[in-house]
Amino acid sequence: MVRISSSIILTFHYLTVAVTLLKPASSQDINHYFESANCTSGDKQFEQGSEYQANLHYLLSNLTSNSDTQKFFNFTTGEVPNKAYGLFFCHKRTDSQLCQDCISTAAKEIMQNCTSSVEAIVWYTMCMLRYANRSIFSINDVSKYHIYKSGPTKFSRFNQQLSHAFISLSDEASASSGNLTSASADTASILDEYIQMNADVACTPDLSPTDCRSCLQTGLRRFHLQGHESGGLLQPSCQLTYFFSDDSDYVEPAPTPVPLLKPMPTPSNKKLLHISIGVISALAGLCLLLIVLLIYSLKRRKPTRKPAGLEEIESMESLHLEFEAIKAATYNFSDDNILGKGGFGVVYKGILANGQAVAVKRLSNASGQGIREFKAEACLAAKLQHRNLVKVYGFCLEGREMLLVYEFVPNKSLDRFLFDANRGAYLNWGIRHKIIVGIARGLVYLHEDSCPKIIHRDLKPSNILLDGEMNPKIADFGMAKLFGGEQTQGNTSRIAGTFGYMAPEYSTTGHFSIKSDIFSYGVIVLEIVSGMMNRCSDLNASEENLLSYAWKLWNGGEHLNFVDKTLENNFATNDVERCIHVGLLCTQADPAKRPNMASVLIMLNTQLNNQLPSPSCPPNFPFKQETTTFSHGSSGIPIEDVITELSPR
Repeated sequence: MVRISSSIILTFHYLTVAVTLLKPASSQDINHYFESANCTSGDKQFEQGSEYQANLHYLLSNLTSNSDTQKFFNFTTGEVPNKAYGLFFCHKRTDSQLCQDCISTAAKEIMQNCTSSVEAIVWYTMCMLRYANRSIFSINDVSKYHIYKSGPTKFSRFNQQLSHAFISLSDEASASSGNLTSASADTASILDEYIQMNADVACTPDLSPTDCRSCLQTGLRRFHLQGHESGGLLQPSCQLTYFFSDDSDYVEPAPTPVPLLKPMPTPSNKKLLHISIGVISALAGLCLLLIVLLIYSLKRRKPTRKPAGLEEIESMESLHLEFEAIKAATYNFSDDNILGKGGFGVVYKGILANGQAVAVKRLSNASGQGIREFKAEACLAAKLQHRNLVKVYGFCLEGREMLLVYEFVPNKSLDRFLFDANRGAYLNWGIRHKIIVGIARGLVYLHEDSCPKIIHRDLKPSNILLDGEMNPKIADFGMAKLFGGEQTQGNTSRIAGTFGYMAPEYSTTGHFSIKSDIFSYGVIVLEIVSGMMNRCSDLNASEENLLSYAWKLWNGGEHLNFVDKTLENNFATNDVERCIHVGLLCTQADPAKRPNMASVLIMLNTQLNNQLPSPSCPPNFPFKQETTTFSHGSSGIPIEDVITELSPR
């Protein structure tokens, strides 16, 4: 239980800002740069062993684990009133390893010094970490601040220049706040032969331009410059820092006399008119010459051959994004922003100029297969709108570059939680049931309500992404099959999917239908209930797969032994039995016996388990995988796993 009252602050700061900004610090040096560690407890405390404490531990673990690839990240966990909100922000100069070390150090310090604090914030010059039991995202928070100054006070002569630099940088950073590149601005200017001034401002990328400007202006009013060698003002939503580099002992120069200048003779009005006419004529001639050269160049330029199907994509102008905008959003496709790698390219985290966090899939080449995947995903972007589907914001085709821009989903994919001993404990039954129902709603939309109807063909936990509230979002339509009108099935010579989730009729004959997706859904439901992957090694039985294991327990009346042991009997028995029942109905060997998704959704919401039809035996998987290509991205963005060859057992 959480007792609500005033907040607490945990504040650290550097002794020498210049060291951090001029050269990278090592992870071993992080603690050496702080002057103090101060944490004063107020009456806003949580009880040891409470649900809030458990949520907080998971929150800090999640923030730390994401600091290796992100420079700004926010996360929530739990339910009100024990819900925990947290975020971190690393300086743009900080490399990925140092950002991770900084956030890890901050998390440890918070746990050691604020053992019962409901709210806390820790500031470093290279990073900031905070958490609370209330939303702290996209909010201009200036309620707390910390000022630090160090070094000799012999630079007061330059206070005015430093103040002007901060004002200019504040305007620059807030002009397009939300983009991690432009939400942080810095400048360095040489004041004389020996002294250089370095100033820096930064807002957290979730702030709007207006809030960023307001935060920095508040900081400027609070920050009274006194000529110290280095210093800074740190607020939860923004910061201002500076340092002077001095290559020699500074001596105040004597004032230099200013010589008197004789006035230049003023030309007559007639002469001015002649000069103006001459300049205008020259400029007009130059412009005309440039226009002629441009027309000639365009006529000589050979048309670039476009990939097959490009005309179809170019019609969606509203979805087209400029390459330079995507390049800036991903820090020039920095390795630090890589979320994962797949068969068709690399996926990067990015933040657009409007503050929108996105995931960018950069296709590796323009092969025929890559173009097909690109066309499918780009076309779907204009058609699909559902809370349980990942949004596609746009695409880019420029030269050889083929890019897809997706919604960034902070908790990445379901498999990261479901098949991990530590993260799996976070998936209580309420969250698992919400995920099961949410996936069903997304599939109902794809199969019944979208136009055209869509068969996914590669449904699996790594293609189910989880947002900040653990709502599921179906991703990766690169292997989807679009249908017009009432067509709901087909055949293909190209088998694409993942072993263990493909329906037997699809993997052996190439015949697919909406019942193929329903089979995959049933496997996922059984995996969510059991916490086990559909493979023999998880079941301590060399030939038994997850479906046959569930079927054996169901027929023996021991199906509750199928439930994930981490739930420790904290689940609704009727709901669990219903989900196992639905999972077995969806994975029946005969496709005709499998229910459609609309019926599945009704079954999940009914309270009368005895009215559900009896399932028949699932398939024995009479096929095996000979050659596979895997890519485990867990990246918050679709990445393909393709079975390239299958043969009967």
